[in-house]
Amino acid sequence: MRFALLSVLLLGVACSSDKPPTQGGPDAGLGDAGTGADDAGSGDAGSGDAGCEPLAPGPGTPLLTGLNTPRRLAVDGADLYIVESHSLNPQQPQPGPGRILRLPRAGGDVVPVATGFRAPDAIAVVSDSLYVLDLDGLWRVDKATGAKDERPLDATLNNVTIGGTEVLPARLGDRDVLVVATSHRRLVRVDASGGNRRELYAGTGFTQVRGARVVGQDVWFLVAAGESPGLYSVPLDGSAPATLRDGSITAGTSLEVTPTHFLVTEGGGGNGRVLRLPREGGAVEVVATGLQGPAFPVELHGTLYFKDVSTGGTDFLRRVSTCTSGALEPVGPEGVGPGGLLVDGDTLLFTSQESGTGGFVGRVP
Repeated sequence: MRFALLSVLLLGVACSSDKPPTQGGPDAGLGDAGTGADDAGSGDAGSGDAGCEPLAPGPGTPLLTGLNTPRRLAVDGADLYIVESHSLNPQQPQPGPGRILRLPRAGGDVVPVATGFRAPDAIAVVSDSLYVLDLDGLWRVDKATGAKDERPLDATLNNVTIGGTEVLPARLGDRDVLVVATSHRRLVRVDASGGNRRELYAGTGFTQVRGARVVGQDVWFLVAAGESPGLYSVPLDGSAPATLRDGSITAGTSLEVTPTHFLVTEGGGGNGRVLRLPREGGAVEVVATGLQGPAFPVELHGTLYFKDVSTGGTDFLRRVSTCTSGALEPVGPEGVGPGGLLVDGDTLLFTSQESGTGGFVGRVP
């Protein structure tokens, strides 16, 4: 079944990068949908059920415009949190202009929660705290007051500008921990309160650990470049070395987990691909090829959505049915794309990562 194409109606944006972000109309809230989480831990993505119901037809909704390089997203029961980086190549020392914004899910004004970051990327939200990965390390922010800790939980986790990073909350025994994919050589676990740092994987040379998900008591992650690229898993407690699960994925960029499959994006420059791998083992399904820079695959109602690098046009958000043999379709909207993408109930939330005042956050439908 071919779905009706969805498009996002963009609001005009100002010319000055000093103008505060603006919001959509009075119905621009996120609604009260659940997060659709399963046993796969997720910082800013997720996948709904694997049924074959299409999204309701209709236009998308702009939630926030006028942003400067918005990147990753996280959501809790009340709010959507947005990381605004301002630059992917910052020259200024700490503190910088990067910040975390909070947008009420039911609609209302956007509020800056915390500022002073240099180039923040991955973000996670738990009951009372936000965790964000920045050029100066992994930071904890009090969700109620916006206060940052005096120093990072881990200052070595700081290679965030190329993207593909993750911060994943998990439970290990009687304590809360965070798993961090650094986009550099390491996969690291630290206590949510700081300390007890454990390297779960350490590559060599120019290895990149990009994308990770916690499934039960294992962490699944992607290794690109280096001597042994592929899809790996490692016990959360570090009791055994990481195991290479699929060595055919040599340039992985993003990883997602559904109840039945791993979703993987890899490559770029016209050779990018989107893959589905059965969690119980079996043949790899190539869902899409010929892509410029795919990222953030998610599955909702039998449709796989992902983002691709775009220099304009209406195709940075794309989809393909996983229930039928339908062709790859553009969803829109116009923009440069990645950003971030997550499933929130029956809704897709996304950012488009333009600089200046061109960045925005939207919702489909």
